Formats: sequence, structure tokens, C-alpha cells
Amino acid sequence: MFGKIHEVYSSISGEGISQGIPTVFIRFAGCSLRCGKTETRALWCDTAYALGPNQGEEKTLDSVWNDLEKLDPRHGYQVLLTGGEPLEGKNRDLSVALAKRIYEHRMNFGRPYPASRVETNGSERITEDSFFIFTMDYKLPGSGMENRMDQENFRILEKRHNSLDEIKFVVRDRIDFERSIEVIREQKIQTNILYSPVHGEVDAKELVEWIKVDNPPKCRLSLQIHKVLWGNQKGV
Repeated sequence: MFGKIHEVYSSISGEGISQGIPTVFIRFAGCSLRCGKTETRALWCDTAYALGPNQGEEKTLDSVWNDLEKLDPRHGYQVLLTGGEPLEGKNRDLSVALAKRIYEHRMNFGRPYPASRVETNGSERITEDSFFIFTMDYKLPGSGMENRMDQENFRILEKRHNSLDEIKFVVRDRIDFERSIEVIREQKIQTNILYSPVHGEVDAKELVEWIKVDNPPKCRLSLQIHKVLWGNQKGV
């Protein structure tokens, strides 16, 4: 069993409801989406350096487990699987096997954060497995990728009823925000909702004003604290 891994490092979680928690990041390489790129607008992906499968090293389950243990020998950090896209192609099999091993080990030894958090792009089918927690992007019109979204994921999130799952909306403009409100109403979303602005295209303070007016259930503004602390760097 192999997956393409771009990097493994420790830091703190920078976004969402787990923001600030010490975390081991396992970044997979390869993602078939290209968010935001049009003839007149630039790709906005924060991790464009990991979009291609050749931008990662092929690693086995044991190899990634060894990387994890070197960074967190006491198994006390949250583990976050991100990308690229951890649920795409062969990466999916490795993500499942790794998360199961982490979950079983931590449950057996009473360690914190037994379920691995997965940041996924919304185009791949999520699961009901208890060894995963999901932060699922829903790509809005400004991304150009909304037609790639797997709508069944909303049903699965409802079945999971996990208080730690999240749906993230990355907002490029007012049209995106209004579409997010439509999606929330159409899908009757009860999961935690994150709003993040596209850097340089919508002011976070303006996004706050929109959120205050509509006030979707269980929503919050999510800014990237790692960029505040270290700037736009890799491995932090």
C-alpha cells in the first residue's frame, strides 16, 4: 500500500474549531481540482506546491507511521491529513489504513485525539468511519469547481452527526456568500460551518458584516492563524 506524501511536520492547527491545537500534518500530494483559476483570475490554492502527484514521495503505511512517531513519540498531538487531496486515488487507501492504526493505538493506550482530522476538497466521497473527523470544503461559484462537489457528502455528514465535523466555505465575493446561504438552506446543514475569505479578493471585515446579517447556524469566521504567526511559509 502506497500513497504520495509531500511533507510531514508538526505545528499548530491554523484553522477551524481545532485552531491552536498542537498537530502533526501529513500532507498528501495530488489534487484534481484547480480552484479559482480562470482566464483573468489566479489559482488561489494555498498549497499549489502539492497539487501534482509527482510533487510527493511514494510512501508506505509503516514509513508514514515512523514519521509520525518521530515527531510525536507520545502520541499526544492531533493528526491532520491534508493535501493535495488525502481521499483521491491511492491516497485514500493509505489515509484509511493510517487513520485506523492511529485510532486503534490511541484508544488502546488512552491517548488524546484518536480520530484523525481530514481536510478534503468536497469532490471525494467521505465516510461514516469513526476514525475520521472531516473538514470538508464546499467549492462555491468563484472557485469554478462547484460542479465537482459530491452532494451525497451532505447526507453522510448528517448520518455521522459528529460534533467536530466542519463544512468550510471559501468566499471570493458577495455572489459566493449568497450561494453559501442557499446551500445551507437547501441542504438543511446542521454541521459546524467555517467561512474563510480568499486572500486579496474579499476583506475579512466585510465578510464578517455579511455573516452578522445572515447568521447561519453554527457558523464562525476562520482565519489562518499560521499565516499571522509565520507568514505564507511551508511546514509551519
